[in-house]
Amino acid sequence: MNSPIVVQLQELASDSTNHLPDLLRKALLISSKLGLDEFRFWVLSELNGYESEADIPDYRTIGSQLKVINPYHGYQPFIIEDGELAALVSNVKIFESVESLQHLILSPNKKEQLTFPFPAEQKAALMRMQGGIAQLEPTRIIGKNQVKSVLEQVRTRLLDWALLLESQGILGDGLNFSAKEKAIANENQSAINIQNFQGVLGNVSGGNVSQTMSLTVTSGNFDSLANYFRGQDVTEDDIQSLELAVSQDPEATEPGSFGPKVSGWIGKMTSKAANGSWAVSVGAAGSLLATAIAKFYGI
Repeated sequence: MNSPIVVQLQELASDSTNHLPDLLRKALLISSKLGLDEFRFWVLSELNGYESEADIPDYRTIGSQLKVINPYHGYQPFIIEDGELAALVSNVKIFESVESLQHLILSPNKKEQLTFPFPAEQKAALMRMQGGIAQLEPTRIIGKNQVKSVLEQVRTRLLDWALLLESQGILGDGLNFSAKEKAIANENQSAINIQNFQGVLGNVSGGNVSQTMSLTVTSGNFDSLANYFRGQDVTEDDIQSLELAVSQDPEATEPGSFGPKVSGWIGKMTSKAANGSWAVSVGAAGSLLATAIAKFYGI
């Protein structure tokens, strides 16, 4: 006897070896039969690629390294003194489908970095900013692990969504859903759609991430905080640096009041997310770190 289709999706999403487009096609089938149009639109966008920048979720915006292409010396840093402008132009919006992204990171090219050229108008404007005679072509460089992080977030959202369906009493009978299950889906559209659900990646509402703890962080217990960050692929060296920063800073008493050393550590980790040396999207990094540390401080 075939298991319910929602359970099938849970099983597939729980195993990272399963082909992600296959998971999305199963989610497309479920969302279409339940009439969940907003989620169906998200699934189709992940399968086919995004057409509009306005529709791109936060996790598909990746911080890059700005470089210029020197014909004699290869890639060199491109420094923009205006920090706000630098942050704006260094962000890469990932429009490509998950299939294309998988081919990109699995290509035989051994390089761990990928280049994302600027559109023609932006490239020309950035070249004019350089002044002088030698105006070099700018480009953006990201790590393959940053692209992999995008794919893993899609997989986790699918699992989270399937678990939410089950919590609402929606499982399906084979590939079909009862009239009652369709009615529940229709009555709970706001809770079930992509713009409002909770899981190991946090609450997602209007593109803002509020990270929840997939592992318990206990107030005043650094070991629990360290274990949580290990689950987020933070290195032992970085965890030890945080422990030292916590010991040297005054204890925080309210959100946003971390001491200078802990704040500096958060900034360093966010930079690692931006340059690809930590496999977490830059959009989620700050919230993930701040929320976990706040819970450690009991605030």
